[in-house]
Amino acid sequence: MLRFHTSGDAFARGRQQGEATRLLTQTWMSSALEQLAETGGGSVDDLIHRSQPEINRWIAQWEGIFPPGVLECRGIAEGLGWSWEKYATALCHHRLSGDLPQCTLVGRRDEGRPLFGKTDDIGLHQLGLNVMEISRPDVGHAHLHFHFAGTPWTVAGANAAGLMMGMTGIPGPMRDEDGLFSLMGLHTVLPACASVDEAISHLDPLPLNAYGFSLMLADRGGDFALVEKTGAGMTVIRADDKPLVHTNHILDDVFAAQNPQQSEPILSNGQRRYDTAKKRAANGVSVDSILADRSPQGAICQQGEAGLHTDFALLFDAVNDKLSLWAGYPGVVAPEIIDVGALLG
Repeated sequence: MLRFHTSGDAFARGRQQGEATRLLTQTWMSSALEQLAETGGGSVDDLIHRSQPEINRWIAQWEGIFPPGVLECRGIAEGLGWSWEKYATALCHHRLSGDLPQCTLVGRRDEGRPLFGKTDDIGLHQLGLNVMEISRPDVGHAHLHFHFAGTPWTVAGANAAGLMMGMTGIPGPMRDEDGLFSLMGLHTVLPACASVDEAISHLDPLPLNAYGFSLMLADRGGDFALVEKTGAGMTVIRADDKPLVHTNHILDDVFAAQNPQQSEPILSNGQRRYDTAKKRAANGVSVDSILADRSPQGAICQQGEAGLHTDFALLFDAVNDKLSLWAGYPGVVAPEIIDVGALLG
């Protein structure tokens, strides 16, 4: 997994990311643009020209809520050496293609301290595109976060204040109004929040206009919670002594009725993973073993099920400032222990 450091204001950090990930980002984004162009029956230039009015509207909607996020994206485009129009079209491939994140979260308290795990499940052709960025912004907490190369789409991370987070995707309404794509919304958390309570207070009023997420949160003080958030609202589950599990469907029945249903085959695949993880956790199986589970009834470590593959997995230990990283299939590759405090100190 590619790793790099960024620092400074949003544009500077974006430019540094673009430079650090240039080959990887240009390769996957060029392929994404070509696939989208083929679907539309034209060239990449035709796609860029045809999509600009819609993309400009989406960018303006993000900028209305989180200007530094758009500024960071402009820095990435400069670091890549791409025009803003080409980069913005590739950046919005998730809205144009419907290719959205699907993962598993599972956690429990171990002798009082929260431990939780996350897989990151993507397509076979996308394996290796996630990177680890160690960021020291000019305003906010130093943090490390995991995301696709050349994007600000945070899917997991930890900060110097002791907050850790990992997400998975859930269905939410697509709205033509000011708001953030779900992963851009997550990108706002680690620089701004020092605790689970702060993160919940930060997320509650944050408007989303595309898709949604469930998010496990833990902090150095031992607080632990699961958030479900879409453009329709937000729910919070506080972890007591019971395990917490989430895949790609909304758990709260009332909240689920306010949102679209997850599409197939992700819905069935996610329900099978949910059943496996919930059963294993209830039987006392360790979180790291659950991440590596290959049960035929609903494998957690995806190796082609519903077209998904686990690109990496993480085990979060916020109280001890430690992350375990499997940069590949958990159970196949060995974990690396990351001392978050030492890395960000």
